[in-house]
Amino acid sequence: MRDRPTCNPANIWLACEQEPHGDHAGGVAPVLRAFATSEFADSGQRYAGFAYNDALQVARTARTPIVYPRAGMVWRTNDGVTLTFIGPSLPLLAHTRNDINNNSLAFILQYGRFRMLFTGDAGAEAESRFLADGIDLHADVLKVGHHGSAYSSTRAFISAVHPGYAIISVGRHNLFGHPSPQTIDTLQRSGARVFRTDENGAVTVTSDGLAVSIGRML
Repeated sequence: MRDRPTCNPANIWLACEQEPHGDHAGGVAPVLRAFATSEFADSGQRYAGFAYNDALQVARTARTPIVYPRAGMVWRTNDGVTLTFIGPSLPLLAHTRNDINNNSLAFILQYGRFRMLFTGDAGAEAESRFLADGIDLHADVLKVGHHGSAYSSTRAFISAVHPGYAIISVGRHNLFGHPSPQTIDTLQRSGARVFRTDENGAVTVTSDGLAVSIGRML
């Protein structure tokens, strides 16, 4: 794996919420305007949406370097946090149900023994690649892919992750019907305790590197 130099935690590492669609990139430009950032991590998928391109323009105006993490890269901070990127890999996935989603930035955050997996909007095709690459996917907490869509969270993938907790970021009464009952069933059958932002409000994860606690607003 290629290591990235240790970064100062006083600086902010900012990812474009893993992919450029507006529901992920919508808050990036305001954050870039409000805080000094050392780098802006981007999946590298070109997209015409305003929120994403506004974020890119703000980063360029502020002369914030735009970087493109790829599978195998590891970022470390001085306080013991590592981000190990598991996707996207090169060549990027093409001709899938949604290439932008399947090439989301995906990474494992680790602190001590605590592990949390983030896959953005990656779908079944990306999950199959993670499994085929033989990546150690196990995690204490899973940020469920694609808002709990039926097109992600396959049984094989969830079995490999085997999370104790699963967090679904999803809007109340959303037009897509997320999360899918199939996804909820898969997660519950795996033994995960499921938290949903449409029912639990903001969900927080706290760990000292050993124990894990989950907080909720509602």
